[in-house]
Amino acid sequence: MSSELEQPEAVEAGSGGDSYRWWAMGVVLFGTFMVVLDTTVVNLGLPSLQRDFDTIDGVEWVVTAYLAAVGVAQMASGWTADRFGRKRALVWALVLFTVGSILCAVSPTLELLVAARIIQGVGGGILMPVAMALIYELFGPEERGRAMGLFGIAVMAAPAIGPVLGGGLVESVGWRWLFLINVPIGIVGVPLAMKVLRDTGFRDVRPFDRVGLALSGVGLALLMIGLSLGGTRGWTQPVVLVIVGAGVCGLALFTRHALRHPHPLVEMRILANPVFAIGMVSLGLLAIAQYSRLVYIPLELGSMRGVSELHIGLVMLPSALGIAMMMPVGGRLADRVGARIPVAVGVALMAISFWPLAHLAPDTPLVAIAAYLFLGGLGSGLAMMAPNIVALNAVKTIQVSQASGLSSVSRQVSAAIGTAVLASIYATIRPAGDPGSVSQDIAVGSYNTVFGITFGLLLVALVVARFLPGKAVAKQLQQDRREEMEALAGQPTTEEAVEVESALTVGMEA
Repeated sequence: MSSELEQPEAVEAGSGGDSYRWWAMGVVLFGTFMVVLDTTVVNLGLPSLQRDFDTIDGVEWVVTAYLAAVGVAQMASGWTADRFGRKRALVWALVLFTVGSILCAVSPTLELLVAARIIQGVGGGILMPVAMALIYELFGPEERGRAMGLFGIAVMAAPAIGPVLGGGLVESVGWRWLFLINVPIGIVGVPLAMKVLRDTGFRDVRPFDRVGLALSGVGLALLMIGLSLGGTRGWTQPVVLVIVGAGVCGLALFTRHALRHPHPLVEMRILANPVFAIGMVSLGLLAIAQYSRLVYIPLELGSMRGVSELHIGLVMLPSALGIAMMMPVGGRLADRVGARIPVAVGVALMAISFWPLAHLAPDTPLVAIAAYLFLGGLGSGLAMMAPNIVALNAVKTIQVSQASGLSSVSRQVSAAIGTAVLASIYATIRPAGDPGSVSQDIAVGSYNTVFGITFGLLLVALVVARFLPGKAVAKQLQQDRREEMEALAGQPTTEEAVEVESALTVGMEA
């Protein structure tokens, strides 16, 4: 069965197109920031959840269920965006996330809260890749770095800002406001997206791969749940081994199915593209480093020094400022000189920042820690978007939605695996007993080891950066995409064009 392809409305340069691109960018950033911010602030409410629901067991599912739902939804985001269009997919993702937020805030039991988090996760999982694909298609190949750099501010700055906001809300008005803050954003964002966004982008009415969804959904959910349990309960527990093994088998079966299916849920052959593959490896290593800082700095300051949630957030804030400052710079450099230089320099800055974090003392001033985090934020902002930009430029225009979904899944799975492994290492080396009764010199050594391992991973990332495209390859990829877009723009949208694959050109120069 051949898929039916459509060409929805294009955005013409010089006829309001440039103005529309930036309005659309604003709407997308508005929703993206809400989703990413919620991913991080909820962690600060877990102790309050334990007290309110009078339980210790099961609270981690508030985080785990959300992450699993996000992963599964991301796998289906490419088909959703191609089938229904970027605008409709984005709007419904915002609706789901907002409704899920309301249900989370009013949940009377832990079980209903977990169910509401799954609804949130589906909305968030669809929104992120669709937003990335929409921005990618709004701008021409030579401008995508600048655009994705701005998009990256919302993606990477929100996790660092989250502790400040979350800590203040939990201390002042309670954990339910961690979810209620999303509601007014959603109420404004949904009608704004409906009014501003246009039905642009590649459209493909291909059959839905139900078997692929089942295999990828079960496999990815089990893998992420198993990794989460392994990081907290230990990797030798039989239940952990069984869940992780089942998840790996499910994903292996999904890959086999996708390579044989004529219309797979996710086109896994994209990973055979060397530029895309090396970009995903770089993103995975950088995601692990980013999350090790986001997880273990708050843990160290809170458990060892007794620093309040609000003050922990203030210490983390300079990292967000560094990311926000350098994201656009990293994107512009990727447009001009390729990914190799910005990633290498950014990773070097991150490694320099992690070296002192791996040698902290119990009395290291908080101002010094904030300064190290600021330097790491500068490096993160410079390095994080460049691999993604060249990776998406390396795939065909008609594969953008699937590639952006695959990129999001790869980054999330990498972060989950890295965080779980670091948690397992930390659980093995941390001193036994109540944190208050353990020598601070011994306790800080456990955290130093975690940051030392992350420093080593960044050295690996520095080596991997050597294989990313330089200026010549990046310019050739831009030219290839430009020629492809120009050729596709001239194709008819009738049924005869199905065999030659029609796609929409947006954001092109006149």
